[in-house]
Amino acid sequence: MINLICEELPDAVEVSGKSYSIATDFRDWILFFDMLEDANIDKKQKISLALKWFTDKIPPDIIQAYNALIDFASCSGIHQDKPESDSNDNFIRQPLFSWLYDSVYVLGAFRQIYNIDLIHIEYLHWWEFSALFEALPDDTPVKKRIAYRNIDASEIRDSDRRNQVLKIQREISFPTAPLSAEQTGAVFDF
Repeated sequence: MINLICEELPDAVEVSGKSYSIATDFRDWILFFDMLEDANIDKKQKISLALKWFTDKIPPDIIQAYNALIDFASCSGIHQDKPESDSNDNFIRQPLFSWLYDSVYVLGAFRQIYNIDLIHIEYLHWWEFSALFEALPDDTPVKKRIAYRNIDASEIRDSDRRNQVLKIQREISFPTAPLSAEQTGAVFDF
């Protein structure tokens, strides 16, 4: 783990003991997540496409290279490892956030809270961007949307409050395409 305030942010990842330069601007990594979430791209294609985030040379071990990019994308160097949760890991949760559908709220929050214009800023390291995003106050619209999506309405006893939460959740839900037979099978491990 590095100290964001005192240490330089990385511009490379280590694969098989060797350092490889990568793209580090926040826009590149938002596109990375968009690519990973694209249901029209299969896993092999995603691994192949991910290699474009290496700026000079692609490591020979493609799987380790891909895993190094995933670690960088998840900002593993600035976050403590979280303890294992007791919850059922096989439970499929709906996403709480989308770079695509929530982008307007991210843009507004960065301008409101930090006076940073994400459209015109020349460069912002992905890890710095992520730290700033994480530190946004809970009362910003983007953080409120995430919080509402995270509420389990079935646990709300008051029916008026539960209906209010469900209405908000419907209004801020992501549009979804119907699942293909292949995607349905993947969900149920067929």
